[in-house]
Amino acid sequence: MHEFRVWAPRPKRVDLLLGDRRLHMERSRDGWWHRCVDAAEPGADYAFSLDGGPPRPDPRSAFQPAGIDGPSRIVDHNAFEWTDARWRGMTLAGAVL
Repeated sequence: MHEFRVWAPRPKRVDLLLGDRRLHMERSRDGWWHRCVDAAEPGADYAFSLDGGPPRPDPRSAFQPAGIDGPSRIVDHNAFEWTDARWRGMTLAGAVL
């Protein structure tokens, strides 16, 4: 299951575009829209439609394979294999703040 969320306080309707499906999202009082989808898997492309408008990418997306105007893609962050277990960081004296 994947939960989709987007903050869009002005639109009267927000739809999730997932594959060839258009799914209505539920609005919270604070301007957030959300929808849980059981069949949404890593690798699936999605976008949002505001008030029936054109597809828009997720502004909080972790992956935009078709560029900033293309659809977003679901990523499984837990599937990444870290290879930096021996890295111990830097001393504060070598840091730029």
